[in-house]
Amino acid sequence: MNKKFSFGFIGCGEIAVSAAEAIAKSELAEIGYAMDVVEALAQDFQEKYGPPATTRVDELLASDVDGVYIATPHHLHAPLAIRAARAKKHIIVEKPIATTLKDADEMIAAARKNGVALSVAFLIRYREDIPYAKRLVAAGLIGEIMGTRVTYIGDKKPSYWTGGFSGRAKTDWRKSRQTAGGGVLIMNMVHNIDTMRYVTGLEAARVYAEYGTFITPVEVEDFLTATIRYHTGAIGSIFAGSAFSGRLDQGERHPDRILGKEGQILLSSPLRLFSKKGAPAGSLWEGSPEIESEKWQEIDTGPKVDCRQLMMEDFVRAVKAGKEPPITGEDGRAALEIILAAYTSGEKHQPVSLPLR
Repeated sequence: MNKKFSFGFIGCGEIAVSAAEAIAKSELAEIGYAMDVVEALAQDFQEKYGPPATTRVDELLASDVDGVYIATPHHLHAPLAIRAARAKKHIIVEKPIATTLKDADEMIAAARKNGVALSVAFLIRYREDIPYAKRLVAAGLIGEIMGTRVTYIGDKKPSYWTGGFSGRAKTDWRKSRQTAGGGVLIMNMVHNIDTMRYVTGLEAARVYAEYGTFITPVEVEDFLTATIRYHTGAIGSIFAGSAFSGRLDQGERHPDRILGKEGQILLSSPLRLFSKKGAPAGSLWEGSPEIESEKWQEIDTGPKVDCRQLMMEDFVRAVKAGKEPPITGEDGRAALEIILAAYTSGEKHQPVSLPLR
């Protein structure tokens, strides 16, 4: 039996628990070490999952773990990832990759120099509807893409800013622009930005944004809108807020949307599609459903999956095969560049072109 890939956890807070639960279900990976500067959190990991625990990063990096899962405040991603790379540990870092492009570039360079894999936890790519959407776009079922729309309507309670959603770790790093990098855009919409880039293949050429902090007593934005002009000429829309009282009406949904010249795709499970073209069953890929023309239809995307488990197992397979991980450091950088362009645009009140200088 092949040895399981051993992850050392750097950071044992809220998101780390989700990652640990995913690993616990996996036949490919295991938790080999746990580290947090808060001793009680590291010890809790030890009690729940059995690995040695420490409050010292050096101790974890000196162990025989194969890789690290970094789930810390955003501004610590870069220094910790660089230290891990120098220790020859493969790396998955929580989103966003970093808070500056300089940090992201240094992370990518350190991983490359030391021959280790670097990936970012863009787990939404593994949601059950996303592979189908990517195939439908590639097959031309909605024609040339004219636009995209991504939406986040949240209502984060005051307790979120000092303890996350679970209250597991008491900390105020989310309030600070310096430690978090920003608010709802970098914390939440980074997933949507990456997923849309992955599904469509579109790259941003220009961004115009406006944002503000309307309700929440923090330094970071709680409401932002932005327009993206893609390299093809297509136009994207971002609408995101973390302080909308009531969130959504009961039963209301705002799935992300891809708009083509010959149809639309709504990213949801089941996926929803309108196509002027249509296609016989099995003609797009093996087992593909019949696509009826000129009609909205739902496409069964199968049972709900554990996105984080699939992401981590894909990473392990790539590392063991000596291949680049499916989600790369460059993918993390690309999403971050769009976000930083939006923040710069909002500060200057004018469009910002990419690449950033």
